[in-house]
Amino acid sequence: MWDAVVITTADEVQKEAFRLQVDDKIARKELPLDLPIHLVSDPPGFKIGNGGSTLVALEFLNNLYGEKIFQMKILLIHAGGWSQRMPNATILGKIFSAVPHGQPIYQMLDLKLALYWPFVSIIAPGIFLVCADDILVYDLGEENDWSVPARGFTALAHPSPISIGRTHGVYVIDEVEKLDTKKHVLVANCLEVLQKPSDEKMKERGALLKSDDNHFEFADGICMDGDIVYTDSSYYFGVDVMRKLLKLKQTLGSISCEIDAYGDFLQALGQRSSDAYIFNTSNISQMTSELIQVRKQAFDALQKTNLSLIIMNASRFIHIGTTKELIHHFCQDKDFQYQLALEKNVFNCWGENLETEKKHIPDSHTDVALPAGSLSKGCVMHSVLPRSSSVAENCIVEYCHFDIPVVFRDGSIISNCQWLKCDGQCRETLVVPENIFLHTVSVLLEGASYFVTIFFAISDNLKTSVPQSKLASLPFLHKTVGFALQQWQLPERVVIPEVSKVSDDHSEVKRSLWTLKLYPGATSMTESLQMALEMIQCA
Repeated sequence: MWDAVVITTADEVQKEAFRLQVDDKIARKELPLDLPIHLVSDPPGFKIGNGGSTLVALEFLNNLYGEKIFQMKILLIHAGGWSQRMPNATILGKIFSAVPHGQPIYQMLDLKLALYWPFVSIIAPGIFLVCADDILVYDLGEENDWSVPARGFTALAHPSPISIGRTHGVYVIDEVEKLDTKKHVLVANCLEVLQKPSDEKMKERGALLKSDDNHFEFADGICMDGDIVYTDSSYYFGVDVMRKLLKLKQTLGSISCEIDAYGDFLQALGQRSSDAYIFNTSNISQMTSELIQVRKQAFDALQKTNLSLIIMNASRFIHIGTTKELIHHFCQDKDFQYQLALEKNVFNCWGENLETEKKHIPDSHTDVALPAGSLSKGCVMHSVLPRSSSVAENCIVEYCHFDIPVVFRDGSIISNCQWLKCDGQCRETLVVPENIFLHTVSVLLEGASYFVTIFFAISDNLKTSVPQSKLASLPFLHKTVGFALQQWQLPERVVIPEVSKVSDDHSEVKRSLWTLKLYPGATSMTESLQMALEMIQCA
């Protein structure tokens, strides 16, 4: 096993939330008891990106272990951030999100430890860097004629359609036309790394595989047609790079800009690397005056460092960072579900007439099998539901407790919601609309506890922002915020946060669904869900 695992967090509050969950998993013996798991938070202030988090984590490890760090194999998991595109993971964190397998149910952290375990015996001391919201399935085959270089960077590369390359990192491989794609694993030199390139740039820089008929056969009988490139996922770097990055952190001191562990680190590598990317700030969420200078320092520190590729011809990189991706992979992607042995009915309690008294819920959360011809077709995890509930095929239900039958329509995600008769609700059945996201959280407001159920359409983008003067036009629930407020008879000023930071350039303040005060608080989870469903129906 790894000598240590490091999980990065966005701030001290998220770090404390992660610590509580790690401690609980250790108490339940769901994690190796002799595995040091360190939680390292980003410093307060500027968003520093996963590259900045890498530097902070290295500094933490160096202070903790000293020279011993250079004899250790360390798994570094970047898990900070607010999961705005998949808010059911916002409170607990993406690294603790549920995976539909196991008794008790697996979480993403368990999967990370399992999926990357085979690399422990392959690499030399150094850092293996992964992110919290993706899954890698692969077959390394039986060949043992390859090894991971101990120095420099070594990145995992996966055959992908050119459409995947547009939104990922793409590797330009030396003598790509000579690759034996039927071998499970190849080690090759990388000439340069392209970040979210256009089709024209991938073709121009020589990133496309070569074939007379654009038909490619890979290991394990995998076939692909069309334009194919090798895309990024995780990567390893050796002790020499650790020392370079520690020196860079010492030079920088405190970090006051966003550094990307892929865009800023990997693009500095390879024989054809160029510093032109330093001035491309299109993917930066928070511009600061120091950004260009810091990028230049990172480039200078890493330039000429070797970048090798482990080309994994029988592999697939799965990103689960949005609500649509979650539904697709857990409900629709049959190949992926087979590859990871994922299930649809995981760690649940199904009953005939569930009441709220504890005696009606099994002491262990062992699955109660669904009857033949069950109306549950979707993915249900760690929940308590009546057997007569109906779950549509493209629907995800997690951490829920209902003691009345529920009809979950297609394309919805329902997380941490509850409807109990003892809360005074005497409805016989409940219907959750299609293509809706529902998630109940507990909050403290002026010292009092409330439950808030947030909701939006699956197609809504919580990151989309508009000037405050155009708030009414912001898309929401298949219409607009203005339409919803009109239906709810709420003035616009009520949903705007009272305290707002004035932008640095004195431009008009922007608003998004993420920051608006759209949702009412209630004293019970049942009442909160009831209000949410009524508001959705009204809007």
